[in-house]
Amino acid sequence: MAVETTKLQGQFVKRIERDFIALFNCLWYRDFPITETHPRVGRADWTIHIGLVIRQCATLLGTRALFEHGGRTDAVLRFPDDEVLAHVEWEWRQAHTDINEIDKLLVRPDESAFCVFIGYSSEEYLKAALNRTKERWKNEQKTLILLLITFGKQGGARRFKELHTYTLTRGKMKKVRGQAALPWEVNRTKLKTVSDDN
Repeated sequence: MAVETTKLQGQFVKRIERDFIALFNCLWYRDFPITETHPRVGRADWTIHIGLVIRQCATLLGTRALFEHGGRTDAVLRFPDDEVLAHVEWEWRQAHTDINEIDKLLVRPDESAFCVFIGYSSEEYLKAALNRTKERWKNEQKTLILLLITFGKQGGARRFKELHTYTLTRGKMKKVRGQAALPWEVNRTKLKTVSDDN
């Protein structure tokens, strides 16, 4: 069976990539699985949380999120006419290690408008994770949206620090945004507007 390539292109794709990034970064905080007073949950809780965020993004983009679909991709975002918007992979193990999620996305970039990888990295290995991902994606024409959650260790558990968002296209990596990974650490003074002072 021949693999169909996507018909989605151009400015429409760039706009929807920006929309996906904005939605993911906002929805990341929704129904957050930990709180300041209950800071520990397991790996499965984070997998479920990411799945919920992806499903909410899909709904708001006019697509459906299909999980473990299309060759065991973690998620596929598909329009009602069966056009594939994105293939999405995520992995709990650190992104600088020998994970194969980028390889899974590399075999299907022509089937979707863009691809997404969500990963984790200790602060000390962030540069290595970025370099490894950039090297793997360097020959691809389609955009990879890379979301990396950095962490430090606290009592043997991961303590999330920041959510970094990058795009990789045609061998070029661009940092799109960075924000606190924990909702209660968002710097709200940066969000204050002039009208708030009146």
